[in-house]
Amino acid sequence: MARCQSLFLWKRIRSGRHNEKVTCYKSSNKSMNVKIRAKNPLKGTSQEKQRTVKIDFVLLRSVSRGIHHQDSRNLLFGLFHANVPSVNSLQSAYMCLERPTVYGALLGIQQKLGVKKFPLISQTYYPSHHEMLITPEYPLVAKVGHAHSGYGKMKFSNQQDFRDFSSVCALHGDYVTVEPFIKWDWDGRIQKIGPNYRAFKRTSGNWKGNVGNMSVLEDLEMTSKFKNWADECAKLFGGLDILGLDFVHCETDNKLYILELNDTAIGLVHKYEEEDMEQMRDLVVMKMEAHFPSESSSKTSSKSEKNIESLTEEVNLLQEKVKQLEIRLRTEKEKAATAQQQSKEPSKKKKWFS
Repeated sequence: MARCQSLFLWKRIRSGRHNEKVTCYKSSNKSMNVKIRAKNPLKGTSQEKQRTVKIDFVLLRSVSRGIHHQDSRNLLFGLFHANVPSVNSLQSAYMCLERPTVYGALLGIQQKLGVKKFPLISQTYYPSHHEMLITPEYPLVAKVGHAHSGYGKMKFSNQQDFRDFSSVCALHGDYVTVEPFIKWDWDGRIQKIGPNYRAFKRTSGNWKGNVGNMSVLEDLEMTSKFKNWADECAKLFGGLDILGLDFVHCETDNKLYILELNDTAIGLVHKYEEEDMEQMRDLVVMKMEAHFPSESSSKTSSKSEKNIESLTEEVNLLQEKVKQLEIRLRTEKEKAATAQQQSKEPSKKKKWFS
């Protein structure tokens, strides 16, 4: 149970965890219902029972498609079908399913702002292994399909190794994206949760900075440049309330290169996790208040509408009175002009004849 201000009184908050099986169903114009059952329930607890709940609002905090057959896209489509409001939006969750759609949106920002103001890394797209013949200069990094967190990601230094890699890709139907390998000394992330911003810097001994446990994380100053990057990304796909933008610092040219955009499933830094989750809670409450107006706000809205109607009627009466006064003013001006003209004309003297 969680108290979410007076608007919602006591509402039950349900979450589908990794050890729970979540299914949903909806019929006709009825609301969305979700069934939650633990995969390995603890005996003597409520986990042994299947729980059915009605969905009013969703906070999306996990990817809809991952590795090892982790694929909940059909649940996402079910939320679409029921038109369930959410954070981030369902539209953004759908558009962030695949790497090419996200990169294309980032490329649009670069085309608007320019390369210097939005230094997005260059990327080559191969729809299948047949096209993996011409590559950028080596070394390069290849990423298979939609996977994140370092999965399906390899570095190549020569053509022969890349050809061997393309022969492996021939066994699957995945697309491949290729980027130049940036020799970086640290990478960073800009985090945005509603109106709140953070920036982090990470150093690691692994060329995949997010792999292994030898990385060191520290806070980074939130500059106007970083804030502008985050604000531009927040406009994508109908609005991203929660996002993380990743970039690297090149040790050879001392420049920053933007790598990728992460949506609502971003991981949180441990020392700020509780505070960030509170910010997400506040964000969800704000969105729910806007989507589900309370009875008091409805009364206020109704009273405001009556006031607007009354004021509009009063304005119309005043406008009509102004028109009448303008007509009177115009008439008086015409009379004054006629009288002035008559006073200027010479008087005609009568002639007498003898």
